[in-house]
Amino acid sequence: MNRLFFLLLTVIGFAGCQNNSSFKLQAELEDIKSDTLWLIYDSPSFKIDTIYPKKGEFTYQIQTDTLNLCRLLSPQGKYIPIFAKQGWNVKLKGSFNSPNIKGDGENKLYADFLQSIADKQEDKAACKLQAEKFIKEHPQSYVSAYIAYDFFIQDPEETEEKKQAIIAPLEGGIKDSYILRFPSKSFPKTKTINNNYINYFSCKNRTGEYISWSSDKEDYTLINFWASWDKKSITQRDSLAHHIQSLPKKSLRVLNISLDYDKKEWENACKEENSQWIETCDFKAWSNQVIQQNNIKRLPSNILVDKNRKIIATNLFGKELYDKMMQLTSKNKK
Repeated sequence: MNRLFFLLLTVIGFAGCQNNSSFKLQAELEDIKSDTLWLIYDSPSFKIDTIYPKKGEFTYQIQTDTLNLCRLLSPQGKYIPIFAKQGWNVKLKGSFNSPNIKGDGENKLYADFLQSIADKQEDKAACKLQAEKFIKEHPQSYVSAYIAYDFFIQDPEETEEKKQAIIAPLEGGIKDSYILRFPSKSFPKTKTINNNYINYFSCKNRTGEYISWSSDKEDYTLINFWASWDKKSITQRDSLAHHIQSLPKKSLRVLNISLDYDKKEWENACKEENSQWIETCDFKAWSNQVIQQNNIKRLPSNILVDKNRKIIATNLFGKELYDKMMQLTSKNKK
């Protein structure tokens, strides 16, 4: 009898340990029209899990023995930071634009921050002041990394000095988190000529034809990284499509590599293709081969290469790209 009782306690204890090592995410989101969402793991390792909600509702559960930094991503590119750790539970309601979060650990901390700016949504400056205050008060929290990224790093109107000042008080492990690691390494921004070469790669256009990095006709190829869910990259891509019409014919080809997850979203956002404008997507998003090989960590981004795969420049946009191409084609004529 004692042996049976001991065995029963062992089984119950084991089941309890299993339950304590799980993380559970439940959601009822009003603005979800798609039947597909993604949970992107930023740290400690990068991976993507696909979630299939029904009318905006789903339950996602994993076994984990460490803290995972994640983002719940919609097809429109909107995301909600999620912090997954054993024994933690998170419940989401509302919408991606205005999530109502109830959860444990870092999730509660993030929910408290959202609550603190709930009545300031129309006042960008007030929200940023509150974000800066939070970051200074929580330099050891991974929540601060996401808030710094959302309110400062991604803001094209923010100065590099301000971005550096926002990141400065954060502890080393927080600065080194995936969401901040590469933006912080880019300070200050430079657009200098790079003497490296890109690796060979191949990809398919919308008709299924393989397109390589190189070109038999054009002198240069601009590898342009964008996504239908990233408004800034679409704006830069539209500007690029305009400027390419003014460049010498057959001098430049644009190879657009999309980081989309959803084929329909990508196809709806693509432009008409021709010999100078090519659209391609493998639906692996940040796991795309070219993205990984060239350490692309933000959108929009681009790489200008010549026929020999030599990198001429990176992240040139608008008039800056146009002037560079005119300079290169003028040299070629001479």
